[in-house]
Amino acid sequence: MFSIKMEHVLDRLSRHYQPFNLLSEERLREVVNIVRFIELREGEIFQIAGGQDHDYLFVVEGRLEVICSGTITSLAGPDDTRKRPVVLPAAPATCTLVARQDSIICHADREMLDNLISWDEVVHMMEDSGAETAKLLEKVRNSLVFRRLPLETVELAFQKMQTQAVRAGEYVIQQGEAGDAYYIILNGRAEVYQRGIYDDAPHKIADIGEGDAFGCEALISGSTRNESVLMTEDGEVLVLDKAAFEELISNPLIKTVNPSVARTMVETGYELIDVRYPEEFDDHHIPGARLVPLFELRNRMEELDRNKQYIVYCHGGSRSAVAALILAQNQFEVLSLDGGIRSWPFETQSIYDRQIVMEGRETEAA
Repeated sequence: MFSIKMEHVLDRLSRHYQPFNLLSEERLREVVNIVRFIELREGEIFQIAGGQDHDYLFVVEGRLEVICSGTITSLAGPDDTRKRPVVLPAAPATCTLVARQDSIICHADREMLDNLISWDEVVHMMEDSGAETAKLLEKVRNSLVFRRLPLETVELAFQKMQTQAVRAGEYVIQQGEAGDAYYIILNGRAEVYQRGIYDDAPHKIADIGEGDAFGCEALISGSTRNESVLMTEDGEVLVLDKAAFEELISNPLIKTVNPSVARTMVETGYELIDVRYPEEFDDHHIPGARLVPLFELRNRMEELDRNKQYIVYCHGGSRSAVAALILAQNQFEVLSLDGGIRSWPFETQSIYDRQIVMEGRETEAA
């Protein structure tokens, strides 16, 4: 797809389609990495497979039939998928798309899109602590440590990190010394050297730069440093001390609860909060749950009672983890449902089921 058309399609998504129209500009720039666009000519047939999760399908232009298990499940156009995308079956199931007009389709990885939404909320939380902190988060977001950390611990990590200026020619760490901190490069470049057991001179083993991290091995193992890092440019590093590093690894900030225990807790008085979008809630939700979308949570906390206990859930667990962090910071007793509603093996409800029942009663009355 030509870049000018790509820009046009992304603009359409960001203006008119949920949840793209709720993402920040920074997250929108990342959308291209988690979606694929498919162009179909009228009459063309295309087979599509979802991921491990139930992926989303948005029709940007044209109209098409979606056939799953030999049955036409929907006839979709742009107006049909702006607020409610076509939900594909999870792998290994496949669907067949039949273009009734020339069409452009957006296939989105549902879990990765969910993560973008969650990151947006984390960045928003950082902005409350200062714009500079939010910028630091953006710069190191793709560092391996933050890919591994739960989203809800990111703010705590930044609160504990210190910025340190470094000069070209300076060793940040040296092999053989005790490990007392973990480092992430904010800007500048460095070389990593290592000396083997029988080597007198160190050997260069890597070049590292912005977003790269080092120093964790000694902290985890309790042994001395096994490498030296030499700055080749002036720059800055973020420093997380040993105690904070161990705290983040061993003591997750947010507590989770599995579905079986959660159901028992609800029966004994815990209240459920669904932090997904209204459209997701309408499609299916846990009976008795209150809908408070994540993007509305800050402005609706006065609706909640600090004398009550809550379990928050989303689709897969990432948004509810962020919601649990927000509530915990505001003195609520809260747990996050492990695995989200997709891991809930018990009864769920849909407003469409109730609509069908009501329509049936009205027909009988008539």
